[in-house]
Amino acid sequence: MGDEMSLKPKPPRPMPDDVGRLGDKLIAPESPYRLVGERLYIKYRDADYVDLYSPEGKPGLSPVDLSFVTAFQFLEGLSDRAVADAVRLRLDFKFALHLPLDHPGFHYSVLSEFRDRVIGHQAEERVFNSTLQDLDALGLLKRRGRQRTDSLAIVTRVRDLNRLELVVETVRLALRVLLVADPDWTRATVPPEWEVVYGERCMAVQMTEAQRRDLEARVGSDGQWLLTRVQAETTPGQLRELPEVQVLATVWAQQFEVVDEKLGFRTPGHYDGRAQIQSPHDPDARWSRKGEQEWVGDKLQVTETDDEDLPHLITDIAVTSSVETDYEALPAIQERLEGRDLLPGRQITDGGYMGAENLVTSSERGIELFGPVQRDSSRQARQPGGLTSACFRLNRETGTVTCPAGQTTRLWVKADQRVVGRFIKKVCVQCEWYTHCCTGPRGRTVSFGPHHEILEAARARQKTEAFKTEYRQHRGGVEGCLSSLVRGQRMRVARYTRRAKRHLHALFAGVGVNLRRAARWLAGIRPQLRQVGLGLAPTD
Repeated sequence: MGDEMSLKPKPPRPMPDDVGRLGDKLIAPESPYRLVGERLYIKYRDADYVDLYSPEGKPGLSPVDLSFVTAFQFLEGLSDRAVADAVRLRLDFKFALHLPLDHPGFHYSVLSEFRDRVIGHQAEERVFNSTLQDLDALGLLKRRGRQRTDSLAIVTRVRDLNRLELVVETVRLALRVLLVADPDWTRATVPPEWEVVYGERCMAVQMTEAQRRDLEARVGSDGQWLLTRVQAETTPGQLRELPEVQVLATVWAQQFEVVDEKLGFRTPGHYDGRAQIQSPHDPDARWSRKGEQEWVGDKLQVTETDDEDLPHLITDIAVTSSVETDYEALPAIQERLEGRDLLPGRQITDGGYMGAENLVTSSERGIELFGPVQRDSSRQARQPGGLTSACFRLNRETGTVTCPAGQTTRLWVKADQRVVGRFIKKVCVQCEWYTHCCTGPRGRTVSFGPHHEILEAARARQKTEAFKTEYRQHRGGVEGCLSSLVRGQRMRVARYTRRAKRHLHALFAGVGVNLRRAARWLAGIRPQLRQVGLGLAPTD
């Protein structure tokens, strides 16, 4: 993580006269680099980042400079080499960072070390939060305004592996890091002939059937043998803590089992998407499916403002596991917004985020969660003229429920706080609505969740024309935000392996996007509405 580096804080640099004069003439008013150079750079202090560095050691570069450079890098989709060249050669970069024209820049490897340092100290959100505060001070954010939330699938960059390739590659990566961490122990322990088997990347498609069978027969025992040696008491303890060794232990637990005292591949069974490692090259990535879309990777959760007369700024952006549903992600999104003092008054989402529990917790935070909830999926709801639970009158105070025909029965409470009412068959079969109400040989049983009334009120609201009009008007904008992140910041395919790095990428990309949107807004440039059709019809 580079803790041998120390930080000797310095105050922000004043703008060099020649850079200021050239920037005024050549840098567009709507440029984010101009916004930073003229209004924001002077507010940042290296001293706010001193906790990321060691008290002693070689002085490091300014974390303020590296933070803004990283945001600019991800805004433009530049490589480390390219953005280091931009700091050395481009006027707009020098203007933003108040650097003299002859500043030589820095070596590109500094950026990777800086990202690792930020991740290691869990400081990924620091710059994102700071820039939001600055844009708020410029009057570009509204308290308790309207915001909209949606998610995007992020596809891992690594190659899809079949099961044989997965386990062989897991052994190969573990051996590679063991050789780096302790070459003497590794060479003295691992048989030299393993170089032939695990020395190159496994490509099953290039093997003959006999080669694949031979490899399948030995890889399980080889991997278990290596784990046993690494976990022995005589082995240096730091080797057991290597991430690639821990991945090896996890993959072997997931892929192999002992049957009749013999280790072999597990029989395919229930797939645990939350835990199953898809590739040792990116052990955080998970296989997921949403509708007809399948991918291995993560999700990007994005929330942006949607207020009239203000720019649409990203107030929350986070990379989460692909197997975490939008419904599960919403409480954490709102918690982060609350920590930034940016909770919306109305939060517009799609149906994936909606549900009774989220409606309740959002209301407790003062948020009106606005979106379509899932329809009733009961048999009666799918039957023409069917009587759903919404047709029954629930009285929690008296502990009773009354059916549409006027029959009343007592409620009993289940362990999950649902209440259930059961009507006897001899009463139900005499009812004129029996075929529309009962689907089995017994009388009708109705079940109500702890927030049944709230859920039914939301279902009733989404049937109104007012709801449909407002939802169509405001929901689509966040799709444009996601599309912009895909086209402009290349967020669809992961730039890095490991979720922590992808999360940092998303946050700094969010900083860059917010700076660009704010700069354009302050320069008087407003988003253009998309033209529908060809425009051949005459206008009034």
